[in-house]
Amino acid sequence: MHGPQRLQVSDIQSKQVTVRWEPFGYNVTRCHSYNLTVQYRYRPAGASSRESVKEQVMEEVVYDTLSSVPQHTVRNLPPYTNVSLKLVLSNPEGRKESAELLVLTDEDVPGAVPVDSILGRSYEQQISLSWREPLNTFGLIRQYEISYKALSSFDTEFDLSNQSGKVFKPANETSHVFSGLSPGSTYSFTIRASTIKGFGPPVITQFTTKISAPLMPAYDQESPLNQTDSSVTVLLKPAQSRGAPVRLEINECVAARLSEQPKT
Repeated sequence: MHGPQRLQVSDIQSKQVTVRWEPFGYNVTRCHSYNLTVQYRYRPAGASSRESVKEQVMEEVVYDTLSSVPQHTVRNLPPYTNVSLKLVLSNPEGRKESAELLVLTDEDVPGAVPVDSILGRSYEQQISLSWREPLNTFGLIRQYEISYKALSSFDTEFDLSNQSGKVFKPANETSHVFSGLSPGSTYSFTIRASTIKGFGPPVITQFTTKISAPLMPAYDQESPLNQTDSSVTVLLKPAQSRGAPVRLEINECVAARLSEQPKT
């Protein structure tokens, strides 16, 4: 008795592999009872080098043995995984194995970027964002997509409608600085990774820019609009808010000096 011959792959998908082999001869199928199983083992190819991944060893019975083109599909495999397969034929005469076949399952969309890996540093008009690649890449990461939009501002009169955008980063860049943001505003960031098969699930986080001091308008050297013995009337121009409502405070020392000016 010889073992299964000409074992080869007929189909590869991200989570399953189909193999076929040469039909058994009469001496196997008619002369003896027999049992055919497929044994396979794998270790995720996309696992990080910092992780210790245990090799999985599995075995299942093959029922398609009398067909003119016998084949078997191994299912529920992890994507982008090296799988080693072989057929084992057993009958009362003994046990024979086929040659071992090494297969790499197809890529799939990646897992999510770890939420706890996302770090943000906030400034008045910038937010620096960084993250790590998904724990389950299921292939080669090609790029990251980061979308952002403003959700709210401490300044209730600020228009948030134009505060949004999207950037793409290559696989070797896991950080980005978002500039031109509004002070004192909360932004939502959505990050997702992609392989050749497409984008994986998104993760969402939020960060808030710091409040900035308001911008004061320029004043010309002008005389007060009106001045009496006990009061001075001056023209106040509106300050530009930067992240929070502007609160007006009058410096009493300046007002006192204005009231002491000689009358003309």
